[in-house]
Amino acid sequence: MKEKPKFYDILNLEKVINHLSKFVEIKLEIYELKVKSQLVDIVSNFSVMILIISFGMFLLFFLSLSLGLFLNGVFNSNYIGFVIISLIYFVICILLILFKGKIIKYYLFQTFLSDTINNDSDEQGNSEQD
Repeated sequence: MKEKPKFYDILNLEKVINHLSKFVEIKLEIYELKVKSQLVDIVSNFSVMILIISFGMFLLFFLSLSLGLFLNGVFNSNYIGFVIISLIYFVICILLILFKGKIIKYYLFQTFLSDTINNDSDEQGNSEQD
């Protein structure tokens, strides 16, 4: 039989290697859970945003229809109210084209990335306290 060297017994490398491998496994599981948590946050935020946009579109449609019918009654016409509403939407489209989505990009950045940045800074603060 081969005898283990004495320094091997002193350092107990086998236990150190086992503990190190378990540490790495646990650390990987923690990162995996963090990634899954962030993915769930992104999917849930996206789902809520889709629902808000969908209901907002229905709201906008029915408000536009109501306002068009109201303006038709005010101007005693069958179409002038809808023409006015269409012109309002046309002006909004022109403004969106001129700004080329800068407003939308800024809003999306504030909505999605600021949450991520705040979560990362909170986690760094918590890890520094530990």
